[in-house]
Amino acid sequence: MLIMSKSAVILAFVGGALLIIAGVTGSVGIVGMAIEYLIDHLGGPTADMLSIVLQALNFIADLGGVAVIVGGVLIYMGRKRVAKFIIGIGAGMGLIGFLILLISALFHGWVYTVYFLFIIFQSLGWIGVILSIAATLLAK
Repeated sequence: MLIMSKSAVILAFVGGALLIIAGVTGSVGIVGMAIEYLIDHLGGPTADMLSIVLQALNFIADLGGVAVIVGGVLIYMGRKRVAKFIIGIGAGMGLIGFLILLISALFHGWVYTVYFLFIIFQSLGWIGVILSIAATLLAK
């Protein structure tokens, strides 16, 4: 196993543990909205199948830190694509979502940005999210 992958596994475990301690759960985000849109506009068995997929994704997101730890195990097993997806859902956001929040804070001014960063670094949940994102970036 590569050194970066070992680091990714460790970060996923620590990030997942922090998410569990903080009681943070994930979100299916835009994927969930897209599936809901398709369910509303499709009928019959296709909508039923998509509904089951959405329920499964919501279940993974509700696991929060546990899903991130499972993602770490999957990285260890070499299933990196699936692991990154599960970690993203379990943590509630990926790198893009985090960058959008940070850019949004920058647009609100420096005082808001400093306050936002201050809250992030004092929150176990946010630190867990950042470590989870780092795990997905290091998984190679």
